[in-house]
Amino acid sequence: MFHVPKEYQKKASFYQYMIVFAAIVVLLVMYIGSIGHFFAWIISIIFPFILGLGLAFVFNIITNALLNVGNRLFHIKDTKISRRILNIVSILLFVFIILAFFFSIVPQVLGSMENLIDNLPSTLRHVKATALRVTAFSPALQRIIRTIDVESINENNIWNHLAEVSTFVFGDSKMVTQVNNLISTTISWMTTFFLAFVFSIFVLFNKKRFLSDVRRFFKAYLPRNAYEQGNHIYHVFKHTFARYIGGTILECLILGTLVTVFSTIFHLPYSLLCGFVVAIGALVPMFGALVAAILCSLFIMLQSPTQGITFLIMFIAIQQVEGNFIYPNVVGKSVGIPSMYIIVAITVGASIGGVLGMVIFIPLFSSVYRLFQENEDKRLSKKELY
Repeated sequence: MFHVPKEYQKKASFYQYMIVFAAIVVLLVMYIGSIGHFFAWIISIIFPFILGLGLAFVFNIITNALLNVGNRLFHIKDTKISRRILNIVSILLFVFIILAFFFSIVPQVLGSMENLIDNLPSTLRHVKATALRVTAFSPALQRIIRTIDVESINENNIWNHLAEVSTFVFGDSKMVTQVNNLISTTISWMTTFFLAFVFSIFVLFNKKRFLSDVRRFFKAYLPRNAYEQGNHIYHVFKHTFARYIGGTILECLILGTLVTVFSTIFHLPYSLLCGFVVAIGALVPMFGALVAAILCSLFIMLQSPTQGITFLIMFIAIQQVEGNFIYPNVVGKSVGIPSMYIIVAITVGASIGGVLGMVIFIPLFSSVYRLFQENEDKRLSKKELY
């Protein structure tokens, strides 16, 4: 019988793998559009459940934080009854925040926008007068500014001018389409969020059973080594996400509260709105809160330039105190990666998933970074390079 040498067997096996790999790549390139649509369809179906798992994860973080506080202050033990009660409390807190947003923040935003539009004629005249004073050195610029007609805009025809601008930008038919798309998208998101919220409650109150079923499934169908590695990866991701999300939420609440309180003390307008916007912006590390504060400052400047500058100076002072004393104690080094990699994570996350991608990719990048560090340590220890 003909015997093939081992070195040729290895080469033949390698070539077979390469042919299969090349065929898979060619098929992917040929049908990339269909494959992309298929995966998008799958994700659209399971997205409410993914969002529900994320909500259950956040609820569990709040429950654990309440348990820690209760254990320190009132010696509450982690029992089945206490955890169920605190699960309900965490859900009620979440619902309270959502209701407070819709019944407090949204009316204030709408009222502020209406007030801004009503004051727009006088604001435009003030801006034009200021621009003429600033450009006194250039008669040519002043002639251009004088050609801008703001005197014809008044309280009686401001809405007509805004309608003309919207018609010029969108067009009549396209504007109707935009409104219809906005309504349908809002209804779709509300339905998705409701399904996710209901699913998160089921997962939260049946967490042990859910995790037990998942572990049993993977333990049955994965090799032992793969299961242990996957379990370790799961714990790394869980620990990193829990520490980052919990610390970040608390830090956002503290920063938003400080901005609201000091804005009220200095009698600045839109204090509650600015505190909420800064708290949401602080979810994005490094520059999120600053960008939100600049937007709030510009918004206040439309009513009073002096108060807008005062708000920005006040925020910088608050952020210095918060960044040097509060943030290290609340969040600490929960990110666990250098600032350079945080910028990379924010950029990649923003390009893939927008603001939500920026928030998620930081702990995701941190988890992957930690796993690579562990693997590097093992390889270096084997090579005895320490």
